[in-house]
Order: sequence, then structure tokens, then C-alpha cells
Amino acid sequence: MARFLAAVAAHSRDWLLALPVSSCGLRLADDAVRVAVALRLGVSVCIAHTCRCGAVADAQGLHSLVCKQAPSKTTRHQAINDIVARAVTSAGIPVTKEPVGLTRLDGKRPDGLTLTPWQGGKPLTWDVTVVSTLADSYLHALSHSAGGAAEIASVRKESKYSLLPSDFIFQPVAFETLGTLNSSGYDFWARSAGG
Repeated sequence: MARFLAAVAAHSRDWLLALPVSSCGLRLADDAVRVAVALRLGVSVCIAHTCRCGAVADAQGLHSLVCKQAPSKTTRHQAINDIVARAVTSAGIPVTKEPVGLTRLDGKRPDGLTLTPWQGGKPLTWDVTVVSTLADSYLHALSHSAGGAAEIASVRKESKYSLLPSDFIFQPVAFETLGTLNSSGYDFWARSAGG
């Protein structure tokens, strides 16, 4: 049910409409398309094997989306953060990524910061996360409505950065692997893209 709801959610199919322009990073390799479609249909994408983290990776490829040691996890995060930074910059607002001076008590920094005020005289800071739509921990929430994992991740990010100074606006940007974006993240994305 979670897979079906994610597939019919608003904007979850938008990746199919992107023109395959290599210079913009929009051209997917044949294997990437095969895996993306197989994940949405629940079809096997690989042979079951033991991951380098020691867990058993099933044939549907779901483990690679949640594995803490998967190299693609950092790559995915950085690519989305680059897109967010470019979108805000293209709206004429300069940004810096991983700003110094906004550290939390544990030393972690948000992913980006506008260098000019965003709203109400306050600069905007954001943090990107990608969560697996089909992770066991989200299945209950997702079997009732699409986007539940993104909303849960968004609330977690807001809590994580709740101690940032009040003279900043914080915006979580939480994507699910099957395409859904948290509602406040979608509103932010529409504003920063000028639409």
C-alpha cells in the first residue's frame, strides 16, 4: 500500500517529465531508470547478498536505500543540497553551504544559509534529508497516506535544529526515495524556484 500511495502522490512522477540533458545532470543511466521503475513496481533489481555492513541485502534493493555505509547516501544528499543552493541562487539570493557559526551543540551544521534576508529581515537556513519510503520504520505511517516519511523526517529536522538562534528561519527539505517531498519543503521549493 505504501508503494502504491507513493506512486500516485502529487509530484512523485515528475522525474519522468525531465528532459534527459546531461549538462544539467538530468540524464539517467539505463540502470538507474531500471532500478527506479523496479522499486516502484516491487520487482527484483539485484541478487540477494550480504552487504559490507553485515546485513542481508534483499533482491528488491531496499537495503541500499537505508544502509549507513552506502556511498550513494552521501552522494544523494550532496546532489540535492547543490540543487537547492542553485535554485535559491538563481532567484538572486546568494547562499553559502554548511555555514560556519551556526553549529549546534554537537557540531553539526545546517546544509545552507542565505546571505541576505529571506523573510521578515531574517536569513534562511535549510537542511536536506532523504528517507526511504519503504523502510520498515515508516511503513505504518505510509500505509495510510503518501508523504508520511517525509513529514516525519521534517519534524525530526526541525527538532534537531530547534536550538538555532531565533534570528534565522529554518526550513527542512525532506525527500522520500520514491519522490514525495514534505509539504513545507514543497512550498519552499516553489518560492525559491519563483513559482
